[in-house]
Amino acid sequence: MFFIRFRPVLRSHSHPPPFLSLLLHSSSYTSSAAAVQAERTVREGSRNDWTRDEIKSVYDSPILDLLFHGAQVHRHAHNFREVQQCTLLSIKTGGCSEDCSYCPQSSRYDTGLKAQRLMNKDAVLEAAKKAKEAGSTRFCMGAAWRDTIGRKTNFNNILEYVKEIREMGMEVCCTLGMLEKEQAVELKKAGLTAYNHNLDTSREYYPNIITTRSYDERLKTLEFVRDAGINVCSELHIWLPFGTHSMGRVKYFDLRGIIGLGEAEEDRVGLLHTLATLPAHPESVPINALVAVKGTPLEEQKPVEIWEMVRMIATARIVMPKAMVRLSAGRVRFSMPEQALCFLAGANSIFTGEKLLTTPNNDFDADQLMFKLLGLTPKAPSFHEDETSEAEDCKEAVSS
Repeated sequence: MFFIRFRPVLRSHSHPPPFLSLLLHSSSYTSSAAAVQAERTVREGSRNDWTRDEIKSVYDSPILDLLFHGAQVHRHAHNFREVQQCTLLSIKTGGCSEDCSYCPQSSRYDTGLKAQRLMNKDAVLEAAKKAKEAGSTRFCMGAAWRDTIGRKTNFNNILEYVKEIREMGMEVCCTLGMLEKEQAVELKKAGLTAYNHNLDTSREYYPNIITTRSYDERLKTLEFVRDAGINVCSELHIWLPFGTHSMGRVKYFDLRGIIGLGEAEEDRVGLLHTLATLPAHPESVPINALVAVKGTPLEEQKPVEIWEMVRMIATARIVMPKAMVRLSAGRVRFSMPEQALCFLAGANSIFTGEKLLTTPNNDFDADQLMFKLLGLTPKAPSFHEDETSEAEDCKEAVSS
């Protein structure tokens, strides 16, 4: 066996050859916005003074830079092998009066979906039990209606569902439309971990998607949730903390973002900017790829490409380092290698189970194989130490 050793010859009076100079000073050629801002995030931690131009420059960075530096921030802020597994169940399906252009549950569209009443407790608890046995640590319940006003019986039933699922040792979240302040407090007392509420897109593009509820009405519900002390995080949604009242503890919110609605890249940047400049970053930032459903106004939208998902995930990770970035709706369309790119870019949460409300989701066995192949481990449920004392104090939110 022969070994050949090569030594670069550099004369003391000369400069390094061009190729070596390029290697020695490569950082000057690769300082994309993703690189610069990721380094700052690692050095300084979370910040809330992001400008829209700064986020756009990160978003516009080369894909390989976004992948690398999203992973860099992710490994600094999280156990990079841990992935949270959530299950989402539609406990009241169809018949919704809203006109969300992407949603098959709207009564305004002919999607072939049959409206159903609220599921009974035994059926919901059985679904939660199966989800836990399959590895999920968070159970999310969605009801297709505009708000909870005038639904006292159904709302009280849901409070019971929350209490009993929490007693199983699972995190619990709900998406029930707009809430009143007192109802947010009741959900907190029942043990709700998180509340879901959609923003979907930027404020500017929002009227193109929904006309039956304003952007500010959505934010008002989030304010009630925050004031009640609920740690808001969810599946298909991206939540945020709003309002100035605080009970002395950090609250966590999660807001849903959907890409593929026909929005411009500027709208995607705008949504990320809204979240990244909140007083406290969302606890969860689910990134959704539109699942175009026949019969909805957006049925002809072209599918979202994996590179669009990677850009959103990596940018979200760099600008909101501590958030759980959830690979949500539309995951079923992506292959295992494509999902691996999303995890590399900074995603660390998924929805499991055969359905996401009414649309298909990835097969359980395929997810288990993916976890094994990629070396991922399930994230354990997280319960905050101060939740008991918060429940005792939450009545203050009603009188304030």
